[in-house]
Order: sequence, then structure tokens, then C-alpha cells
Amino acid sequence: MKKISRFSNGSLAWCLSEYPVIKENTGELGVIELGEQFDFNVKRVFFLRNLKDEAVRGEHSHKELKQLLLCLKGSLEIHLDNGNEIDIIQLDEKSSCLYLDGKVWRKMINFSKNALLVVLCDREYKFDDVVDDYKSFKKIVGHQNGV
Repeated sequence: MKKISRFSNGSLAWCLSEYPVIKENTGELGVIELGEQFDFNVKRVFFLRNLKDEAVRGEHSHKELKQLLLCLKGSLEIHLDNGNEIDIIQLDEKSSCLYLDGKVWRKMINFSKNALLVVLCDREYKFDDVVDDYKSFKKIVGHQNGV
């Protein structure tokens, strides 16, 4: 199962895909591999856990950043906007991961009590240029989309 969205210039905005999970007597082994689920060198890893009820995360985009989001426990809802298309994706612990181009506006809500979200990034935080104003995002993505 793959769900792909592209900017109007053809570049990848997001891709929801599955990763293999091997069930063993002792538990499960999930495998994420460079060249399979993502195509960038990992420079930073962060995670979200113990989120409060009604927590809203994200509500921003980035000028340049590649990320892979993995919900390892529980579930959450992520709203995505690439300037042309808006989608809502439910991420949970069932072996799907979400690749995001930085220019995608994202908002994460409806975290389950036990949610654990791990994010792999292609740049260190100090080099990350966050866009937290929706109008600025629309200008940036408008240029990306040839508007």
C-alpha cells in the first residue's frame, strides 16, 4: 500500500508506505532501510511521547528538510498540505511510515495516550529553517508549484 502526493512540478511531497515487520517468538522486528522507505542520510532523530490531551503539533513547514515519520506506538492524525492537495493520514503502529518533504505544511492531532512518534531528519536542528506562518508557506509553495 502506497499513497503518494506530488507538488505540481512533479517532485515528491509525501509518500505513505509500508515497511516489513518480521514476527518472531520473542516479538516483532520492524525494518526501515535507506533506499527503500527513505532516500536521505539521517542527521537528526527526535521523538514525541507523553503528549497531553488535545495536543497539536506541527502547524508549520520547512524551507528544506526531508523527514521520515514512524508511529511506533499508538496512533495520531496528520493533516498535510502541499499547496495543491490536502490530505489527512492516520499513522499508527501497524508498519506504515510517512516520508515528508519539508515544504509540506503539517499539523498533527488526535494523539492516542500511548503515542510514540519517531522522526528521522536529513539535517541538524540548527540548520533547519522552519516556516510557521501559513501565508509565507503559501508563497514558498506557490513558487515551488510555478504560481
